[in-house]
Amino acid sequence: MNIAKPNAAILCGIVILAALLSAIGFSNPAAAEGQATATPAGQADAGQDRKRLVADHLPLTPSEAQHFWPVYDHYQKDMANVLDRRQQIIAKLGEHYDDMSDAVAKQITIDNLELQEARLHLIRSYLPKFGKVLPAKKLARYYQIEARIRAAVDAEIAERIPLIE
Repeated sequence: MNIAKPNAAILCGIVILAALLSAIGFSNPAAAEGQATATPAGQADAGQDRKRLVADHLPLTPSEAQHFWPVYDHYQKDMANVLDRRQQIIAKLGEHYDDMSDAVAKQITIDNLELQEARLHLIRSYLPKFGKVLPAKKLARYYQIEARIRAAVDAEIAERIPLIE
């Protein structure tokens, strides 16, 4: 694996490639976890791509859709706030990559663990909210779709971020 020296701006602008999503079973074009580019327009496009992926793979009745999408939009907004921390961690890694001290490396590790905990907490906190608007099987399917998207995004980010020397 050839890993180039990181650049904080490049690391913060990570996107998911269409081939990656196709490989995990999505036929729709690229989607990202709300962080396609550093611009608000790019983030909005990524959010729309993600929403299209969910819509394409989660069949909803008109009544279910009417209740689901507002909860979904609120969830995505809350998740974007959590994932802003990921961009900060990646930027910190990029800024300190060449002169990484033990203290900074330890803090990056702690920050990453706290990010994972916050992300999981948010996912769990929305389970009852989604459960009120979706039947159990569709709820499970939605969580599967989200897990696939998260896994694809995380894999792409992991591939692009070099290991600390």
